[in-house]
Amino acid sequence: MTIGVTAAFLAGLFSFLSPCVLPLVPTYLMYLGGERGRPIVNAIFFILGFSLVFVALGLPFTLIGAVLKTYKPLLAQIGGGLVILFGLYLLGLRLPFMGREMRLRYEGNAARPGGAFLLGAAFGAGWTPCIGPILGAILTLTVVEASMGGAWLLVAYALGLAVPFMLVALFADRATRWVRRSARYTRWVERAAGVLMVFVGVLLVSGIFTRLNNYFIRLTPEWLWERL
Repeated sequence: MTIGVTAAFLAGLFSFLSPCVLPLVPTYLMYLGGERGRPIVNAIFFILGFSLVFVALGLPFTLIGAVLKTYKPLLAQIGGGLVILFGLYLLGLRLPFMGREMRLRYEGNAARPGGAFLLGAAFGAGWTPCIGPILGAILTLTVVEASMGGAWLLVAYALGLAVPFMLVALFADRATRWVRRSARYTRWVERAAGVLMVFVGVLLVSGIFTRLNNYFIRLTPEWLWERL
């Protein structure tokens, strides 16, 4: 597993715990049929919906990185600067163009698998101010790591979002109470995500990120890396 994949998974986890998502999780569970029991099947289709959107979103960035792979050191430096900027935004730096958001709403019945899938797709496509910078950083890494399976970064990011959401769906009653109590700490989570992104950005600019990736690639079994 490369350091990029690990960072992408953590970014997905931070996105779940962000002020834009965590407080709304009980509402999403209600839409998925949480009032009538644990919406496990619907939660799976919801996760598939936003995962498909994230992976599809990353494909053009993977292609760009593949075309420009000759300039990878330069891409890493430019990308590192962008990731640092995204991290500073989460730490309080407010730039007008980074505060915009997209909201897509699904008005259908999300208590059925098909509707849950569409709700998940709308969630994935509806960027919010605190998810947008994190997702932007992952897309930037996708360009930099295109030659090493950059699309897998979006899969890892989706998993980072999916795993805690699935746990909440599995333990709906207890987890929902925990989510409501934990919502007060989401700003600290957002700051922690900002610190992580600045750190990754510095690694990219300095070239250490690439060297660490190459080191972890050598540790990865050949049969597994061929599948990545």
